[in-house]
Amino acid sequence: MKRLSRAEQGERNRALVLDAARRVFLARGYYGATLEQIADEAGFSKGVVYSQFDSKADLFLALLEARISERAAENARLAETLAGGGGLPALVEHLAAGDRDTPGWALLVIEFRVHAARDPVLGRRYAAAHARTVEALAGALMTVGAHDGQAPAIEPSRLAELALALSFGVTLEEAASPDALGGPLPAARLVAQVLQALLTAPAAPAPVAGSDRP
Repeated sequence: MKRLSRAEQGERNRALVLDAARRVFLARGYYGATLEQIADEAGFSKGVVYSQFDSKADLFLALLEARISERAAENARLAETLAGGGGLPALVEHLAAGDRDTPGWALLVIEFRVHAARDPVLGRRYAAAHARTVEALAGALMTVGAHDGQAPAIEPSRLAELALALSFGVTLEEAASPDALGGPLPAARLVAQVLQALLTAPAAPAPVAGSDRP
């Protein structure tokens, strides 16, 4: 069996720590999770974890950024396939399904957002990651709108921010009552209706003077 180089071993350890951290964070929440628990889950000493990440927040942000990249790529691929009308509801339902596929992730992000909001350094790091989410989602929404012959009545980034705000709001309502807003699928469709109201058909170009002459 080929022996791993130091760099390869470091990459392997990092991946194992990230996998373990994801499980521990989802099981215990951000506040409840500790680096000791994550190290135990990964089968390492705490020192190995610190050799890869500076802190629990640093570890969580690495997980978050990886998920942002993964979801952005998924959404972009889906948006390109949606044409012929009805693209926005399909995209929103896909977003909601992605959250349901990883139960607890959205609440975990909300928990970290509250924590980061009280720490200027973490707040800036989270804001940078969130900006990438907004940018990617705005691009997907623009692609879907273009396929349907529509354009946002507000800035694409504002439309994306609204979509995210509604999504996190639904998550909090569902945490209090699983049947909030009629259940996950009706809730997703309601969000799509709100966003659809802010998409309009682009105005037809004005006719060129004299173009109607024979």
